[in-house]
Amino acid sequence: MRANASLLRARILQEYPALHQFRDPVSPRIENLLRKPFPAQTIAIMGLAKRWREARTGLVVAECGTGKTLISLGAIHVHSAGKPFTSLAMVPPHLVEKWAREAFLTLPRVRVFLIDDLRNGLDENKSHGVNEVRLRHGRIVRDGLRTTLSELRLRKESSSSRKRWLSHSANQGRDTGCNFPSQAG
Repeated sequence: MRANASLLRARILQEYPALHQFRDPVSPRIENLLRKPFPAQTIAIMGLAKRWREARTGLVVAECGTGKTLISLGAIHVHSAGKPFTSLAMVPPHLVEKWAREAFLTLPRVRVFLIDDLRNGLDENKSHGVNEVRLRHGRIVRDGLRTTLSELRLRKESSSSRKRWLSHSANQGRDTGCNFPSQAG
């Protein structure tokens, strides 16, 4: 591996060129984040946001503790360009509340919804459906809007399920600046 390290490095840089360089301008939206990323994280945020302009997907691959969650949340914020947005994060069950907590600590005026326990509706001690959560004293608590995926899909008096969702969210008396659903197993 060491004997071919320089060849591997050159091949990786040729196949996967950096989308954002250190000297490239940074979005002013980075300054709006509640937590300030390190310079390397800022480059990754800008690279991911640029990737989303070219394609519908992007990956953040790094070691534990490098700030992948912050990079992802920051890229969502930059990519939104100040417009209200909805984002879905599919997260392993043991990281769902960590993601929700980091969303609250990173994104201004964010609303977080967890999709809870879709496979087992029999356990009365667990939350079910789509539940809004809030950060209280450093802990995630289920409080606010509670509904089901079926209810969200129903059109009822709205012309689309999205318009129904927006009107339902607005009736909760909360700022709908940003929505951030998360996935629980």
